[in-house]
Amino acid sequence: MTPFRRFVASVALAALPAAPARAQTPETAAVPAFPIAESPIGLVGDVRPGVYAGAIGRRAAWLGTEVGRAELWVHPLEVADRFGLAFRIPDYDEPISDETVARTIEVRPELTTITHSHATFTVREHILAPLHEPGLLVLLEVESIRPLEIEVRFRTLLQYAWPGALGGQYAFWDQDQRAFILSESLRRHNAVIGSPWAASGTTHPAHALPDAPSTFTIPVDLDRARSELIPIAVYAGTAPRDSVLAGYRRLIGSARELYEERRSHVASLLDSAVRLDTPDDRLDLAYAWSLVNLDEQLTCNPDLGCGLVAGWGPSGESARAGFGWYFGGDAAINSFAMDLAGLWPQVADGLRFLARYQRADGKMPHEISQAAAVIPWFTDYPYPYYHADTTPYWIVAVWRYWRASGDEALLDDLWPDIVEAYRWCLTAETDGDGIIENTVGGLGAVEVGAIGAEIHQDIYLAGVWMEALRAVREMAGARAEGAMAAEAAELLEMATRTLEDRYWRPDRGHYAFGILRSGETNDALTVWPATAGAFGLFDEERGRRNMRAMAGDAISSDWGARMLDAGHELFDPMGYNMGAVWPFVSGFVSWGQYRYRRPWSGFPLVDAVAQTTFDWARGRHPELLSGVFYRPLDTAVPQQFFATSMLVSPLLAGTLGWEPDAPRGRARLAPQPPPAWDRLEARGLGVGDTRLDVTLTRASGRLELTVDRRGPPITLDIDLSAPAGARSVRLTVGAGAGDAADPIATEREVRIAAPLDLTAERTRAVLTWEGGLAIDPPTVDLAPGRRSRGVRVLDLVADGDGWILELEGETGRGYEIRLRGEPVTVDARIPGVERIADDGEVQRFRVRFEAGEAARDTRRIRFRRG
Repeated sequence: MTPFRRFVASVALAALPAAPARAQTPETAAVPAFPIAESPIGLVGDVRPGVYAGAIGRRAAWLGTEVGRAELWVHPLEVADRFGLAFRIPDYDEPISDETVARTIEVRPELTTITHSHATFTVREHILAPLHEPGLLVLLEVESIRPLEIEVRFRTLLQYAWPGALGGQYAFWDQDQRAFILSESLRRHNAVIGSPWAASGTTHPAHALPDAPSTFTIPVDLDRARSELIPIAVYAGTAPRDSVLAGYRRLIGSARELYEERRSHVASLLDSAVRLDTPDDRLDLAYAWSLVNLDEQLTCNPDLGCGLVAGWGPSGESARAGFGWYFGGDAAINSFAMDLAGLWPQVADGLRFLARYQRADGKMPHEISQAAAVIPWFTDYPYPYYHADTTPYWIVAVWRYWRASGDEALLDDLWPDIVEAYRWCLTAETDGDGIIENTVGGLGAVEVGAIGAEIHQDIYLAGVWMEALRAVREMAGARAEGAMAAEAAELLEMATRTLEDRYWRPDRGHYAFGILRSGETNDALTVWPATAGAFGLFDEERGRRNMRAMAGDAISSDWGARMLDAGHELFDPMGYNMGAVWPFVSGFVSWGQYRYRRPWSGFPLVDAVAQTTFDWARGRHPELLSGVFYRPLDTAVPQQFFATSMLVSPLLAGTLGWEPDAPRGRARLAPQPPPAWDRLEARGLGVGDTRLDVTLTRASGRLELTVDRRGPPITLDIDLSAPAGARSVRLTVGAGAGDAADPIATEREVRIAAPLDLTAERTRAVLTWEGGLAIDPPTVDLAPGRRSRGVRVLDLVADGDGWILELEGETGRGYEIRLRGEPVTVDARIPGVERIADDGEVQRFRVRFEAGEAARDTRRIRFRRG
């Protein structure tokens, strides 16, 4: 049973009827104990000090570490930081800090639990961010054999996210409310932090925030604790104090309902999105967590509206919670994954949000502070519109959403904004080559670092703009805007010529990073052509050569893609744009590898991003990692959504090969799963009002595809492939009345493409073949701190009566590779290639790279039939 099915089933079993919320005073308020259900996708482990843990709602966030220290945010305000617990028992003179007794953590999508364990007590700290409330709940489950007091500590702030600011804040303990009241001189902004179990709180100077922590004490009534949870509540807003206090009390009185709402929301999310079931349970679990993360992007600011933020993490002294602002480019990139996975309502909200803040000349915002409504953000600060790629990205995002959902109403609503965005892009194309320029439009691939020096136009911006031209051509055509569609088509043709004539470096086998102001090119091997590669914008053969160049360790490390060639003189493994590994660009490289039919180079990057789900912040994906060691940089945001989306996009668009086209009533399925997978199931693939359940099974010489349709009939264009050098390739559909199409043999595979008219509720297609050879993509079991030492498959092609395999590896080291298909032999005169074992279709070889001066080398090995 998949994680999705287990989750939905567990919700149905565990959701007991909840008592209705009732009016309570601090003296009578109670939270009757209720079961905290285990999550089938929950992640449990020992507490790691300093490692991020978060609880994210639409309007509030608990952002802290696994020991329980946290910042408390109710957008757009940081209410407090340094939140934590301490425990007093009669045996000790000093309180016991939570940091010393926090032992285990269980991270669930709906709630996080930290267990504090001492010889005399166990306190389970359940951290809940309600889905829609501007507040937070911490629910304590207490067992003790001694009298116990719990101290709740934090530093009061009541401050806007940077660069907004409040003045005149103060905090005081209200004994009647059993809570701290935070406010400012005008009393327009108010917050409450407290507990009905509290007995007393510290006294602070009047009309000022204290330097010392604010503390309130909870003497635990052990008899009462057997049947109740101890609530600690946070509530805030730009609202009268009485309203905030009423919200605070409502939060406590509705604790169980709020928990059940989160559970139901997660169950609905996982049930309505595309569900995957593969032979790799770890990958399935990482994918499930990716859906949870992508949903946590949607953040509602009472002054700005609801849109997609870029990431979460503690702000420290920066006054910005990770990348918890609204970033246009991040939202667009992430929407590609969400479109494929079926998270359409969240995407629609994000697209509308950005359109609301489109500049008068049509440019889309790059970033919007949570405090933008109370400062002259859009006029006085340089950041809101300083990227050029955000505007064409938004156009692409609308287009891809429309192709997936078929939402004509949203396209109608946003069409005037699309036209204005397109017209702005045209103002940034001034040199007549069809591609918009960084020098005119703003930043593209890099923000800092010498690699961007003197750049006139970079290939990242070029790729995004060319994809936007495809989008405009198609959307304008669908709306009978013939002149606009023709203009976009003409510009796309011109831009394609520029890409191939100016950027392609035949002597290097890859596309240049950019064109300089001088007219020369920066020929460095960088990760940035991968974006155009993912979109399929390159000449086919050149695209394959470019992706081959990126498959080596110079770009593709064991844990993801480096920004810059590791052998370049400017390479800096700690450099933000100069050599660090970003899961975001790793996804584009992987997607591009699949686009050019190189799955052996694409899947290891998918697997690497999946592993980051578990190795760092549990269930989350870090922004960037070192280019030399498998470890996030200290400055990395621990929950970065464009890292998350770049697990989903290459997995669904590449490994599965899913591409919906709702306006035409079509979709495409071109799967390229690892040869070792005997099955792949995808449930709920969405194209407009139609949902498809796809099952792919593989046995020796046979690939069977079963498609179950719900909703209106569509045409599914399938593109199935047999291994390189396969013979007698045949595709049959339905009852099998003859071949469905003729095979097309290439040196890397034998493909058959055919349209399936899904008029029946179930349709089957079977691909059969004889012989051929495939290779298992070599993945690495990552461990924190390791260096990149794995083997890379650069190519596998059929050649005459055999195959040529090209590998890259560390010199002086041997690697096991696994080939699948017909029996092969290796010339005994070829040194360092040893057959280990045969297991049916699987042939295992050890390939050794001779020691040498270079750290890595390549090998070209010829295998013959027989």
